Amino acid sequence: MKSIHLANERVVWVREPEHRATNVTVFLDAELYRDRVGATSIIDALDANGDIDPSLFVFVSMESAASRWVECPCYFPFARFIEEELFPWLENAYPCALEAQERVIVGLSYTGLAAAYVSMTNPSRFTKVISQSGSFWSNDCWIIDYFEKLDPKPKAEFYLDVGLQETQDNVLHKEDVLQTISQIEAVKKFRDALLRHGYRPHYVEFDGGHDFVAWSFTLPDALRWALPSTTERVQHVLGNGALHR
Repeated sequence: MKSIHLANERVVWVREPEHRATNVTVFLDAELYRDRVGATSIIDALDANGDIDPSLFVFVSMESAASRWVECPCYFPFARFIEEELFPWLENAYPCALEAQERVIVGLSYTGLAAAYVSMTNPSRFTKVISQSGSFWSNDCWIIDYFEKLDPKPKAEFYLDVGLQETQDNVLHKEDVLQTISQIEAVKKFRDALLRHGYRPHYVEFDGGHDFVAWSFTLPDALRWALPSTTERVQHVLGNGALHR
């Protein structure tokens, strides 16, 4: 997919469900989610067990490792790419996307930050955001100040997870990228900002660090939260005796 806004191109993969998709789920960091987290196997298992409602799963790669440093830390042209280029293409190629009930964006680490930011620049586009160990420390927690002042605020619900071992601070990632506070502290600061504005974020701490194995363990529950099975909801209501013939 060529992008005018980003002046580059990237690969996009789409996984179609067996039955008609009623949702759209966009994964950033496609290669990391597919090859390191094992997202496609996780989705296959959730589908097979009926744990999630059918969704188009759209895996969006980064153009390069170098461009990832540019595009992820709250970069407006990247948000425009998602809204003005990716979604029009997707809805043209897969008309069911036009009627999606849940529109979810998913990211980890730097793309966990990007996912949250994209939801803020397009406040009606996404219904849910999954941010796994999101790098909300970026640029001295700029996104938190941005969110506090934003009007209108995104309509999305937020899932945030972070590891109890993600406690390192004053980390120099590259010459011009210094992480002054820890991952877990920054995620908590973003969670608290959401709470101050009436959101009810689904916040999860896991016993692990900033790594793919940990995210592969939390992703199934994150997807169950984002794409709850209609069948399971109906069975739960029936089981509680809330529906009567």
